[in-house]
Amino acid sequence: MKGIKSVAALMLGISSIAYGEAGLVERIIGGTATEEHEYPFAVRLTISSGNEDLLCGGTLLKNDMVVTAAHCMVDTTYNNVYQPNQVAICYGSSSVMKQSCTTARNITVHPSYDPITLTNDIALVQISALTLTSNVNTIPIYAGDLPEGTKLTTMGWGKTQSNSSASLPSTLMSVEIEIGSKKTCQEALPSYRSSDGPEVCSVNALTPGKDSCQGDSGSPSIITSDGKPYLAALTSSGVDLANPGAADCATESGLAFYTHVYYFIDFIAKATGTPASTLTSD
Repeated sequence: MKGIKSVAALMLGISSIAYGEAGLVERIIGGTATEEHEYPFAVRLTISSGNEDLLCGGTLLKNDMVVTAAHCMVDTTYNNVYQPNQVAICYGSSSVMKQSCTTARNITVHPSYDPITLTNDIALVQISALTLTSNVNTIPIYAGDLPEGTKLTTMGWGKTQSNSSASLPSTLMSVEIEIGSKKTCQEALPSYRSSDGPEVCSVNALTPGKDSCQGDSGSPSIITSDGKPYLAALTSSGVDLANPGAADCATESGLAFYTHVYYFIDFIAKATGTPASTLTSD
């Protein structure tokens, strides 16, 4: 059984998102703090749901379009998509305290998204057009292959420890992960095709002590090609082969699954009204 990596889904019992003070424990397990404008395409999403604010991440594909995980945009209690006015998108800095925020205008969840299996875990959030600067910018989608052993940089504002009381960081954190073998990944997800299919799978044992965690769902995982960053995947879910169903992150026997963004290029192109060639070019 896969566990999703949004604070929302775990219902941690907190009335609001609580951010750790600067200098406390790092986020993304085993990660490091990013520079303030190092990843200007990374955005933070908060979803107002009942008595709590739920946390996810996203990526700016266009000046008015964010891509994120579908499970971040679906209220599992009522099995419907959140209303746009429930979703805030914060941008412009890796520091939570320095970000500007805007409200979603429209939300498009993949029509074949399955909240049980988390297949097709991708959604698009339309926002009012932002002015692009060195602090707020888009990133192209990576159209190349993602073979086993490929290293990706994943990031987010999610939990820094697996326990439910872990505070959330005030700064975007990043960590390097590595794509695992098809054989290992199929132990957790028999339907897993390959890293060029709908999911990308990382294996914790390849990068000990490093992992994404709850609150990172929907956040970008990037690859560098010819010195330029490209969006490869979105944080989706995780599983511990030694303890299925557990919510722990960065365990030695753990795997993480990421939505392979380019696999869904037709969905993205149609929903955004943008040619695939434009979405994948610098």
